[in-house]
Amino acid sequence: ADKLLFKIAPVIAFVPSFAVVAVIPFTESLFFADIAVGLLYYIAVSSITIIGILVGSWASNNKYALMGGMRAAAQMISYEIPLVMAGVGVILSAGSFNLREIVAAQEDVWFIVPQFLGFVVFLIAAIAELNRTPFDLPEAESELVAGYHVEYSGFRFAFFMLAEYVYLFAMASLTTVLFLGGWHPLFGLDFIPPIVWFVLKMLAVVFFIFWLRATFPRVRGDQLMQLGWKVLLPLALANIFLSALLKEVPVIGNWY
Repeated sequence: ADKLLFKIAPVIAFVPSFAVVAVIPFTESLFFADIAVGLLYYIAVSSITIIGILVGSWASNNKYALMGGMRAAAQMISYEIPLVMAGVGVILSAGSFNLREIVAAQEDVWFIVPQFLGFVVFLIAAIAELNRTPFDLPEAESELVAGYHVEYSGFRFAFFMLAEYVYLFAMASLTTVLFLGGWHPLFGLDFIPPIVWFVLKMLAVVFFIFWLRATFPRVRGDQLMQLGWKVLLPLALANIFLSALLKEVPVIGNWY
């Protein structure tokens, strides 16, 4: 085991989870940073966490931890691709990487309507990225004790768990921004403050993810990989093609 790597791994996993929150706009004026490539920043920074997980699992000198780390890496790489490609459909529709501009483009129609296929792919891939049930193979108690953090305790273990739950709320917020109209009201109910609409939509996504945990059993590893590469990836590609078609065909494009 490598003592130094063992100690810094939770920090490597934890810091990016808060860094991604910086680019999420909660209302028109409430955000930490408004950068032109907000979506690209989110995807790039969130990918750093897997390095912390891999380093921690290897430095633990425990075969269960290493197996959990390898599973987490394989799962994250497999589902990062359809996740990003589902986001490409939104970028094509909004014509921007900026998250505030993406929300502004949904003033009339939320992207969940024209981008429904992309929304389904994004949500499934996001749940797999978060290692949540039914895709929680890296932490399968019956097989791997506690997965990649089996040797961790105290505040270092808390860093891993905190990163997981911060990502849960960050991913729910990103789903709200990309597909659920951000802070835009439903049925023209403008008297409710925008931040309340944003929080309600985000909590609805969080509730759905928690509901899945209580409802579905864990999938097998081979089923997980097949879903990512054989189902979600082709669907994400089809969604990009459909998005480009909707954008360019005049008759459909005018409504779109």
